[in-house]
Amino acid sequence: MRATRCSLLPAAILFLITLVQTLLVSPRLPARQGEKQVPPPQTVAFVGVNVVPMDRERILEAQTVFVKEGRIAAIGPTEKIAVPKDALRVDGRGKFLLPGLADLHVHLQEVESDNHAMFDLFLVNGVTTILNLYGTPAHLKLRESIRRGNLMGPMIYTSGPFISNAPGPSPTVEEVERAVVEQQRAGYDFIKIHGDFSRESYRKLFEVARREKLRIIGHAPRNLGIEVLLEERQHAVAHGEEYLYAYFNRLAQGVDKASKVPVIAEATAKAGVWVIPNLTAYKGIWLQAKDIGPVLKRPEVQYVPANITADWQPERNTYVRRFNNQLSVQRFEQNYRLLEKLVKGFRNAGVRMLAGTDTPIPSVVPGFSLHDELADLVDAGLTPYEALLTATAEAAEFLGVLEQSGTVAVGKRADLLLLSDDPLKDIRNTTKCAGVMVGGRWLPEMEIRRMLDKLAVR
Repeated sequence: MRATRCSLLPAAILFLITLVQTLLVSPRLPARQGEKQVPPPQTVAFVGVNVVPMDRERILEAQTVFVKEGRIAAIGPTEKIAVPKDALRVDGRGKFLLPGLADLHVHLQEVESDNHAMFDLFLVNGVTTILNLYGTPAHLKLRESIRRGNLMGPMIYTSGPFISNAPGPSPTVEEVERAVVEQQRAGYDFIKIHGDFSRESYRKLFEVARREKLRIIGHAPRNLGIEVLLEERQHAVAHGEEYLYAYFNRLAQGVDKASKVPVIAEATAKAGVWVIPNLTAYKGIWLQAKDIGPVLKRPEVQYVPANITADWQPERNTYVRRFNNQLSVQRFEQNYRLLEKLVKGFRNAGVRMLAGTDTPIPSVVPGFSLHDELADLVDAGLTPYEALLTATAEAAEFLGVLEQSGTVAVGKRADLLLLSDDPLKDIRNTTKCAGVMVGGRWLPEMEIRRMLDKLAVR
């Protein structure tokens, strides 16, 4: 259902409220020595635009969205919002404005220039928030630089290094406690797990994490099974495929796996565990094992730094080397079809899902991959609106920042994506980018093209 009007306070009052919020919530911090100050947020008005607020399934037609000092200062029918003369006017007629997107499963790199290229790839695709799932002190510094306004990039949230790292040994109870405390003191946002645990160590992980006010995300403890993960209420599973290893592959031989989808989906919903389906990444393994050639010839691959794509080439590609046979290709296809059924089962059971792509593992191009993931979620049975929720409002709620981002609303951070067509009609319209705003800084379509050209040359 589309709405053409919304109830709003007068623009002047909204502006004053937002100004106070801006000063109290997100003060602009001075640059540190050696840091370069990026241009300050602009005063911008999107005029005559169709707003997709993502607070519920609706479109507000012919609106003006006024942005000042990095925040949304006013929203209302175009004829009722006065635009200051000094504001940059963006013609939004026939276009659609929605919150910036979030990829909640990425891996930043060791080389800083590669990370800067990844930031550009995220931004030109409207990805304004990322969750890094293997963090280092260097990544914490990047997070701070972006938050201080001294580096252009998506808002970064990050886990620390893995706690338990397959195929290494399971950590002891003492090692678990020490690692969680150290990562909390270092300032990481999440704990990431990536391997097996003893039952005692896994229980201790959650006891200490609750005490230190950190949440656990990552793989399932495959040796213990998905039921133990649900019993401890692991906050999020970083791959839908973990259900293959920790649940479906543990079923008795001859059991119809698809028939068990509703059972495990309902158990996941009851436990309140969030899931990142990660369909695009798993599909990519299947397609690379089948034929790496077409995967590497996709046009977006040209923008990825050579340090990264070196590991995508056939001679170094881990998936090609391990799975380049007909039996593996068939198994991956069968598993992918089961994952699609699982995602549909999650949707029907009310499991909270998040968009994440595991970029830049082989074939998964930063930024572009999130649009692939949204399309894969719709192909698996979500509506376009439900798919968009996984990368907007649901992502912000999971991160604990819904009051600051995730929807288009007065007072929220001005991370916005402008599209030339309606994403609620066709999820693939999210690729029709007419501009991106990150923290109040406007990147028009021409600037996006310039950024891509620069990446291609490099």
